[in-house]
Amino acid sequence: MSATMTQTPGQEKKETTVKITVKSWDAMGKQFLKPMEVDAKRVEKDGKVLFSVSVKQAIGRGQPRTGSEITDADGTIYVVKKGSSNRDGEYSAFVEKKAVEKKP
Repeated sequence: MSATMTQTPGQEKKETTVKITVKSWDAMGKQFLKPMEVDAKRVEKDGKVLFSVSVKQAIGRGQPRTGSEITDADGTIYVVKKGSSNRDGEYSAFVEKKAVEKKP
């Protein structure tokens, strides 16, 4: 195996199919739209998470645009930092865990 083909530990990609709830952010109206449940692929690599959803399924309020919130089955909330569509009809949402608000 050549040096370019060697995979460094920690670079393994973990992909699972999950059901998520998307609260799409409407930047023009400055509000969240009604939450929608969609099927997605959760991809983890190097400590980063992205959710990939079918564009057909995520039309309208199910498409997690920048600023939207995604809640997974465990109740963890993620904020979409960036999104992109590909030719295969998939929309990828690059996310970060939402900071937990501390109560006084």
